[in-house]
Amino acid sequence: MNGWDIRQYDGVDHIEKTFLFKKYSRALAFCNAVACLAESHVHHPRIVIEWGLVTVAWGTHHSDQGSGVMTIDQALAGRSDVLYEQINLNL
Repeated sequence: MNGWDIRQYDGVDHIEKTFLFKKYSRALAFCNAVACLAESHVHHPRIVIEWGLVTVAWGTHHSDQGSGVMTIDQALAGRSDVLYEQINLNL
């Protein structure tokens, strides 16, 4: 999980990474892919899109195990990295 940093939102630890894009259309495609990933796991990240940048933060606010960065957050961050590579290769 290269490039992921710890950030706090609403007092809860998240892992966050900013992804770079040369085209806005690729940034949008990445956002949509992350959204589909999130929906399939019923676990929704913070996503901020700007020209050339998409920042994704995964964290758990409430669960039986507590809050913060959980195994699911780490797994989805890894999947986000894979999606980023796929978007940049295929568009």
